[in-house]
Amino acid sequence: MPGTIRKAGVVGAGGAGFPTHVKALAKAEIVISNGAECEPLLHKDKELMKRHAPLLVEGLETMMAATGAKKGVLAVKAKYRDVVAACEKAIQGRPSLSVFQLGDFYPAGDEYTLVYEVTGKLIPPAGLPLQVGAVVDNVETLINVALAKKQPVTDTYLTVTGAVHKPVTLKLPIGTSVAEAIGFAGGAKVSLFGVLESAMMGRVMDPAEPVTKTTGGLIILPVDHSLLRKKTASAQRISRIGKSACDQCSFCTEFCPRYLLGYAIEPHKVMRSLGFSDSNRKPLSEWALLCCECSLCSLYACPEDLDPKNVCVGAKASLREQGMDWKKSSLAGGKAPSVHPMLPFRKVPIDRLTRKLGLWDYRAEAPLDETARHVKSVAIPLKQGLGVPAQACVAAGQKVAKGDLIASVPEGKLGAAVHASIDGTVKSVDSRVLIEAP
Repeated sequence: MPGTIRKAGVVGAGGAGFPTHVKALAKAEIVISNGAECEPLLHKDKELMKRHAPLLVEGLETMMAATGAKKGVLAVKAKYRDVVAACEKAIQGRPSLSVFQLGDFYPAGDEYTLVYEVTGKLIPPAGLPLQVGAVVDNVETLINVALAKKQPVTDTYLTVTGAVHKPVTLKLPIGTSVAEAIGFAGGAKVSLFGVLESAMMGRVMDPAEPVTKTTGGLIILPVDHSLLRKKTASAQRISRIGKSACDQCSFCTEFCPRYLLGYAIEPHKVMRSLGFSDSNRKPLSEWALLCCECSLCSLYACPEDLDPKNVCVGAKASLREQGMDWKKSSLAGGKAPSVHPMLPFRKVPIDRLTRKLGLWDYRAEAPLDETARHVKSVAIPLKQGLGVPAQACVAAGQKVAKGDLIASVPEGKLGAAVHASIDGTVKSVDSRVLIEAP
């Protein structure tokens, strides 16, 4: 089965795009379906679980068989009673499967948090779920695993919401432009807008960009929205303001989900390092190494509206330049992680986070619409996840059909195959394959 998953080009559809066939080659005790979907406003996983629970279970059992896992868990938010009911119905008669009901907090979908919630085990610092016997896959990923024996990954599901006329969860050909996706949601309500891939961990996207295997959502906001301003601030501005305004209150640390799980991550100490840096000296705080970049410190916890997350990101980059990683860190030899006693009381409710982000008025259902969408052209990136870019095996002028292999990954390299998402003619090949429909 790992070979089938590899040929289908399945990657993690809810995060960095880790090639799923690699996980299928591992040996595990438990496979967890990550349906937490804790990013505000997004509904893709909820809608897929509600509509395609049997297919999700098929994918989960496929990964269990591949990894030798004896237990499978569908992690779902308890507040979605209809989704819980659909999942419980789909696992009837399968004693090795269960539904785990999660609280409505951020970041419940973080792998470290999810594994702890479901199993009570802590992943080793800078480690992987596999080190505690777990494999974690996103909902859409497992559905793609179930479909792999029939078809490769050619479409992506995503929620389009925010300042649009018709918030919706769509199934679109990979390579469809963000602008077209917005059009399928009735278009933007404002003339000047920006696009976020997600509110907390997502980046600002250009409307001309294509959606990929890992695009889980598009949030359209007025161009002057505070979230867009925050996410487009320069590194120089973040550093300058942080250096002058941080009063070391430590709220960023006290709310950090990894700190609360007992890991050696303290963003306020990374902020303190700004005072010892200048234009020629970058912050090199090892307290940043275990940052999961969830943005809770920057977008929720800091009373001064500073940006500890991006300071941590910068510090990690600087440390990498110096050849420093967690194994070499002076912090790595400390005690094993031990959960903070305040963890249960510092889980940030999604409703409170949504208000803080200025997104409360954009809350809306985004029902799944799987209507086949005709697009005139697609620009399919050769790299849509972790690993090396796939190598194109088509040329300009060549006719392709949906599902045809257009780029493959060399044997022994980490990456994922890429397939045509529409019927058409290849117009150009560079870092993307541009295909135009007839």
